[in-house]
This record gives sequence, structure tokens and C-alpha cells, in this order.
Amino acid sequence: MAVVEPILSTDEAAGEVFVGRGAETQEVLSVLDPGQDTTGMVVASSVAGLAGIGKTALARSCAAEAVGRGWYRGGAVFVDLNGYAPNPADQVMPEHVFAPMLHVLGFPGRLDTSAAGQAAQYHQLLVERAATGRPVLLVLDNASSTAQIADLMPRSRAHRALITSRHTLATRGARTLELGTLSPAAACALVEEQLAFLSPGEARIRHDLEGTERLCRMCGHLPLALHIATALLARDPNQTPGALADELARARSKLDVLDDGERAVRAAFELSYRRLTPGQARLFRLFPLNPGPHIATDAAARLIDLDDDQTVRLIRGLARAHVVERAGAGVWRQHDLMRAYAIELLGRRGDDQGAASNRLIEHYIAMAHDVMETVHTGTSATFRTVDDVLTWCDREHPNLQATISMAATFDDSDAALRIQEALVAVHAHRHHTAAWESAARSAERFARETNDHAGTCRALHQVMLALESAGREEEAMQAATTLLRFQHGLIEAALQTEKPIDCQRLLQHAVAAVAESERLLGVRERQLVQTRREHIALVARTRRLDDTFQQIGPRPPRPPATASTGRPRTAQPKAATNEQTQSAHEEAAAWARRALERLPTASLRDADFDPYAAHAQKAARRALAMIPEGLEPEESEPWRDVCDLLARYAAKRLAVGATSRTLGQLAQVIWTGRTLPHVVSAYDIAVQAHERIGDPTAQASLLTDLARESFASGDYGQAIRSHGRAATIVEAIGDKVRHGEALSDIAHAHLLLKNHGEAAEFAARAAPLLTSTNRLGAAGRALTTLANANYGLDRPHEALSAALSAEAHAISADDLHGRAAALLVLGLARRDTGDADGASRSWRHALRIARRVQDGYLRQATETFLKSVGYLPT
Repeated sequence: MAVVEPILSTDEAAGEVFVGRGAETQEVLSVLDPGQDTTGMVVASSVAGLAGIGKTALARSCAAEAVGRGWYRGGAVFVDLNGYAPNPADQVMPEHVFAPMLHVLGFPGRLDTSAAGQAAQYHQLLVERAATGRPVLLVLDNASSTAQIADLMPRSRAHRALITSRHTLATRGARTLELGTLSPAAACALVEEQLAFLSPGEARIRHDLEGTERLCRMCGHLPLALHIATALLARDPNQTPGALADELARARSKLDVLDDGERAVRAAFELSYRRLTPGQARLFRLFPLNPGPHIATDAAARLIDLDDDQTVRLIRGLARAHVVERAGAGVWRQHDLMRAYAIELLGRRGDDQGAASNRLIEHYIAMAHDVMETVHTGTSATFRTVDDVLTWCDREHPNLQATISMAATFDDSDAALRIQEALVAVHAHRHHTAAWESAARSAERFARETNDHAGTCRALHQVMLALESAGREEEAMQAATTLLRFQHGLIEAALQTEKPIDCQRLLQHAVAAVAESERLLGVRERQLVQTRREHIALVARTRRLDDTFQQIGPRPPRPPATASTGRPRTAQPKAATNEQTQSAHEEAAAWARRALERLPTASLRDADFDPYAAHAQKAARRALAMIPEGLEPEESEPWRDVCDLLARYAAKRLAVGATSRTLGQLAQVIWTGRTLPHVVSAYDIAVQAHERIGDPTAQASLLTDLARESFASGDYGQAIRSHGRAATIVEAIGDKVRHGEALSDIAHAHLLLKNHGEAAEFAARAAPLLTSTNRLGAAGRALTTLANANYGLDRPHEALSAALSAEAHAISADDLHGRAAALLVLGLARRDTGDADGASRSWRHALRIARRVQDGYLRQATETFLKSVGYLPT
């Protein structure tokens, strides 16, 4: 049975606090005034809005005011239709209302027993009262569908109906008022007046105005929440508004606090949520995953993973239910407390938050890409003009910033960078230099966190341009230097990429950055600019890219002109202060010392291109030229110090090779591709010098040092040439040990070059020499090379014989490393000669040795090899 109440005037009704709805009250009263023009449709006012927004309070207040003004002599009634009852059977339908409505309106006759008869009597009563000039006001509160109100609506335009609903109902002839939250001032006034009503004489609000404002903000200026918060204050006279605001801020959920035992915000929201369709409910729960204050329709579509049209229909349903609200054209938001409720549901229902968040981030990344494309080209698939981009960015800026923060929180710095770069582009387009610089520095941080060299390069470039645009010239030049120095890492990354296209893309970034840095720096960092250009060209040659990058190699450096540079210009050395010409020996020693002293020691990372290295080489050649050829033994000794200086000069150049291996792949490529050939020339000078004084042992030692460094640097061809020259020298002097070692090293280098025939030839010559001189470990390694070469030549039986001998030699020499290597190739030979069990035993034994010795490289190399041949030990 429905409860229908007569509406009393404001003076007669029980006191109730109602504030802050002046404009809305006037709008409703303008519709309720029977004196207004009522031609046309039946006039009704429909008040819709969020649960707890104060719809019922507004309806009651306006109805009481209308009755007090004497507008409704035919009667005014209020009925709660209970449209959001948890059980649909508890909703009040028209057939439940006719009888009590007729009773309250004073129907003079006997009520019909059927619902249809009562409906007829109800409408007949309204017609009669309209005819006699006695209008009726119907307040139909808390309706959830038009089915609850359609049959109750009066058919005469003399009457008025005031309907409240959490949904925007499509009611014929209705004028809808969408009710929003209170203004901050009205919210504070409501709390103050309500607390004074509940606790007369209260002064807490006046004494804590700042706390009251915070409390109202924490309640989202929602009347229901404000009433509950005020009731909580009234129950605890010692609690201040600020303390309650702090409690709300600390609470895991504000909805836990906003419950006074009789009313609860959560319960009010629950009634609205239950009326949603499954699709609407899912979108409602996912809404809070958008980190910003509002969300556009296309972003919501990505969130729920539906097309835009389907999403629009769902959102419109949510808006009609007032669980989301429009924040602009195609833009939506949730009330803070409704958002808190949605988050609760999201946690309970087990929705896939990760997938939805990722889709949303990907959406903003895609939009950011189109923003940048439009800014740079004038149009894109999404935006027709740059003005469209700027409008979109102004609207979406809070969402973009919040998404960047969310991505960074989830350790997705790459996503944060992609979106941040769009903001950089927009600030740059507008020449907002402060925001431009700040955004670029943030982009740099994200790029460095993901080791994105290209992104870091772009960000550093934008920092430089922002500073330059702001007129901060010195800071801009410092930024240009930072950008230029960073190119070392970018070029090294280009060298290490697997795909040529990726290498080319990174080098293009480097080319642009070097050019921009040079534009700003001029001659300030000329040498470093030249170094970077050379590195780019060197990597391009190494990776066999097109000739575009070859043309940006180093520009010829200017030779030092004066001593003011820190080093004197190259000139004829004057060792004496008098006019007498020194002896040839003294002059040669002076040139050799000059070569050693002038050799640069700068890091390969930043300044390896140094013209003084060339001057040092020239000085060394001058020293060599002064050593006479065909010296007799007794004539050679005075020249030994010159030869020693030239050997030290060559060794100093060679030492950079070991340093390069600690500086990354780019430094190694620079060393092998550019520096090592000059070092070979330096060693050639030193070897020739010792040849002139008749010291073959020193010659062989120099060549061996050069060969081993060349091998370590990966230049196996140079290693073979140097070892070959050394082998010829030591063979001539009868040094079998060094001859055998040189041949073994030559064989190993040929093996790595897959020259299996040459490897087998040199290893076969080396092994007996080393065995005969009792160098069993070295002999075993030569035999291992021979075994590998034979295996590469598809001669498994010869490989087996050599591998067995290699293992035997390694056992005799107690050479565990050598034995492990021999066992690996022995396993291959046994496998290919049909002895699978023997192969397995060999490999298992090799693995045990590799794990026993304290050598991480041997263990890793052994395990990698075994996996490559399909042997997977435990």
C-alpha cells in the first residue's frame, strides 16, 4: 500500500534545513505557478540527479512554498514511489497509488474495487477540479521509470506534477532540472545551519571555518554526505569539523565513515547501482581507472574495450542514472564519493583492471603520437589542424599528466615518455619556454629510466631549444655540450642494434644532434664535434650502411699553430742551446722522446681523435730514419736507447686497446677500425729499429705483443700477419718454443676465421714443435685446434685422433682449461663417428671440469656450447 501525504505550507511543515538552492527553487516554482501560460503540453517539472543530491528536499521545499502561496486549492499530495527498492516488488506502481491518492484528495464517493475503476475515478476527479478552477499538485518522489508515473500524470494542463528521480526520465511534457552538488559556500551554510538545528547554540563551525571547508570538500559538497557528517558532529560535541575531515582523509574508504546508522551514502549509491544493466555496471566500475578528473567517450571506449557507438549508449544510460555526469561535450566525470563507491565495487567484482588500464594508456599513447604528427606536419589521422590539437590538449592536459604519473608508478617509463613527448611538442609550438623546458627534462628522466637513447637524445635537444628560445644563452650552450657528449652512448647503442634499420635510425638522431650542438656551440667544442662525426661514419662503415653517413666524417683538424694550445707546434727539435749540430744519435733520441711525450692519453670516449697522435708518429719515423742500416754489433749498442724509446712509444699506443675493452663496443670498434692500423705502423717502426741494431729477439717480442692484442681486439687477420712475421724471425734463430707458439696462435686465428684448411696446416706444424720442447699444455691446445679444424673439414676420424691426443697432453700438463676444450671437440668427434655414449661422457666430463674451476667465462662458454649441440645436462 502506498503512503500518500498531504503537502503542508512552509509555515505549517515541520522545520527542515534547506539552503543553497535559490536558483533551482525559482526554476521549479516558475513551472509550478498555475498563473503561468499553460497552453500546450501538460506541465510537469522533473528533478533528476545523483543519489543524495537533495532532490526530495528541493521538491518538498518547493511544494510547501507553492501551497503556502495558495496556488493549489484543489489539493497537494506527496508520494514516495520507492523506485530504487532492492526488491522490484517493493516499488510503488500506479495501481497502488490511486486509492490513497483519492482518499487524501477528498474523493466524495465510494471507491471502485478494481484498479482500473480507481484510475478512472482519479482522473475524473482531476478533470472536475480543473473545471472548477481548483488545480492539484502531485509530488511523485523517487521514481525510477516512466511506468511508475505515466498513469498518474494529470491530463489537464491546469494541474502540476513534480517528479524526482535518479534517472532523467523521458516524461511527456516534462521540463527537466538536472540537480548538481552544492556550491562550497552553500555546503558550509548547510553544515552550520543543520548543526545549529540539531545542537542549538553550537559554535564549532564559526571557530573552525577552515576545517568546515575541508569537511565539505571531503563530502564532495553532496547534501546527503553533509547531513550525515553534521549528524556525526552533533553526536560527538568534542569533535571539530577539521578532526572529522582528517578522519575522512585517513579512512580506507570515506564511505565507511559517512554512515550515521540511519543514513549511509554507500547504501544510497547501492540502490542506483542495482538498476544498471551489466554493461553499464561494468563501465561504471572501470571509470575510476582513468587517472584524470574526467574521461572522453573515445577513452572510455578503450577502457571497456567496445566501439565508440556502444560506449556512447552505455554512458548515456549512466548519465540518465546520474552515476556519472557530463563535464563537457563528449566528456564525463564521476562525483568523488561515487568514484569511491565504484572503486569498492571494482575491487570486489574482480574486473581485469590491468588489461583495462593498459588499453587506456595505449589510447593516450596513440593520441600523443597523433598530437606530435599534427604539430610537425599539420595534420594526422585524428586531428585535421594544429588548432584541433591545441584544443584537445587543453581539455585532456590533466588526464595526460595523470596518465604519465600512473605509467611511471607502474614502472612503465616508456609509456610515460611517449605521452610526455606530446606535451613537449605542444609547449614548444606555443613557445611556452618554462613549461617546454620542464616537460623536456621530465621526458629526459623517463627516457634514461628505460635506457631509450633516442628518446634521451630528443629530450636533451628539446631542453637545449627551450633554453635557447628563452634567451638563456649560456645555459643553452651547456645543454648543447651535454647533448653532444651524450651522443657517445647513442652511437654505441646504434652499433649494438641487431637490425640495420634500427642502427640507421639511431645514427640519424646522432647526426641531427651533432649538427644542432655545433650550430649553437660554434668552435667551442670543435674537437668533440669532429670526434662524434668520425664515430658516426665509423659505425656506418662497420654496419655497411649507405654512403649518407660516410659524408659526415671528421673534418680535417687545424694543426696546432702556437704553444698557447698547451703543446708546441711540430718543428725540428733543437736539443742544444748552442749553434753546434748534435750527433745523429742524440738527435734521433730527441725525436724518439718527442714521439713518446706527445702521444695523447685522452679517453676513447670523448677525444680519441687527436692530431697530436699523427705528430707523434711523424717524430717516431724521424727517429727511425736516423738509425743507420747495416750496423756492426759494436756499433749497435749506442742506438739501443733510441730503440727502447720507440718500443715504449709503440707499447703506449698498444695499451689503449685493453682500455677500449672496458669502455664498450663503440670504443672497441674505434680502436680496431681506426686506431689499430696506426698502432701497427708504430710497431713496424719499433721492429725496424731493432732490426737495424740486430736484435731479432726484441723484434719477435714486439710482433708477438702486437699479434696478441690484435687477436684480443678481434682483428684475426692482423694477428695472423704479426704472428707470421714473428714465426719467421724465431725460426731463423732456432727458437723452437716461440716458433711453435706462433704457429699455434696462427692456427687458432685461422680457426676463428673458419679457414679450416689453414688452421689444420699450422696446428699440425705447431704440435710436434711444442711437444719436442716439452710444452705439453701448449701442444695440447694446438692439437685441440687441429681437432676442431678437422671437424670443420668434415673429417671426424682425424678430429677424433687429434682430440684424444689433445686430452692426453692436457692431462700430462695438468691443464684443466685445455682439457675441457679438448673434451668438447672430442665429444663432437665421438658423436659423428657413432659413439653417442662416448660423446655424452666427454661432454659430461667437460662440464664437471668447467664447474670445478673458478672461471665464470669457461663455465658459461661450456654450458652455451653444450646447449648448442643439444646436450642438456642437469
